[in-house]
Amino acid sequence: MRVLIASLTLLLAACGFQPMYAPAGGGAAIGPVHVVEIEGKAGHVLKTELDRMLAAENNGATPMQLEITLAEEVIPLGIRRDESATRAELRLVANYVLTPATPGQQVMRGSVTSVVTYDIPTAAFGEIAAQDDARERAAETMAQRMRAELALRMAQARSEHTGG
Repeated sequence: MRVLIASLTLLLAACGFQPMYAPAGGGAAIGPVHVVEIEGKAGHVLKTELDRMLAAENNGATPMQLEITLAEEVIPLGIRRDESATRAELRLVANYVLTPATPGQQVMRGSVTSVVTYDIPTAAFGEIAAQDDARERAAETMAQRMRAELALRMAQARSEHTGG
């Protein structure tokens, strides 16, 4: 079994395998990032999740600054006979600007979208609770997507910089 694992490791090394998002030789995929406060409930959840995910990237260097503006839209989907909605779609769009810590490096701008749907119960205040839950789920999903996009874009920038 050990021989099989060792031979597979050698084959992977010989074919030029390298991690998708991390720099060659290891290190942080993104680097230290300071997330600026984001307005609203979804903004608070998004910042908290990003801070938690990006904490592992902190290597003591001066952090880059990530500014995010959120736009939220709720779209009613299923309609009852009395014209009240039974389902809704909550769409969060985050536009971000990642400013490097050292002058002269390229500023990254982008947008990430997260869409979730939820049932609207008939009980009083049920819609508020359902919408809050959907908002939290959308923000958590957005944080994961944003971290993946930033890691990918940083890998692309490293690849362009090294000519690879």
